[in-house]
Amino acid sequence: MSQSIALITGGSRGLGRNAALHLARQGTGIIITYLSRGEEAAAAVAEIEALGGKAAALQLDAGETTQFASFADRLSDTLEKTWGRSTFDFLVNNAGMGINATFAETTEEQFDRLMNVHLKGVFFLTQRLLPLIADGGRILNVSSGLARFSLPGYAAYGTMKGAIEVLTRYLAKELGPRGIS
Repeated sequence: MSQSIALITGGSRGLGRNAALHLARQGTGIIITYLSRGEEAAAAVAEIEALGGKAAALQLDAGETTQFASFADRLSDTLEKTWGRSTFDFLVNNAGMGINATFAETTEEQFDRLMNVHLKGVFFLTQRLLPLIADGGRILNVSSGLARFSLPGYAAYGTMKGAIEVLTRYLAKELGPRGIS
């Protein structure tokens, strides 16, 4: 059986990097995305390779849907060149950013950026990548406790994370016939 491969958006730092390192230690091949900190992405790849794993980093603005077609092409090339495969097994939609602004102070620009990264981007990136996700694969959409409890200053962020939880339930129903959970 070939090595499992995970794509982790926002995998160059924080929770995404920790997930990448954990999966790499389990023998999973890793592809991470990063927005602007290429040096952090390169360091994460080097750390995975030092563990004996295979890894790659691809630049992606997870909130910019116009990039998704070219990203899918670059991902396909990376899968073929690095692993000799045309599919990957695990998609971890982790990329994100936050704002701390009260409901009354949240601007439309802040709301739109949160929406684009945390919901619209997840929806359409996952849709674009469906042909590359192996049957029997897994999709993990990272949420937050702020979808279930409320703190002042996080109305917009919590709303996006609540929406991602609803989307996840729909993906489970619609992708179940392919064995994707």
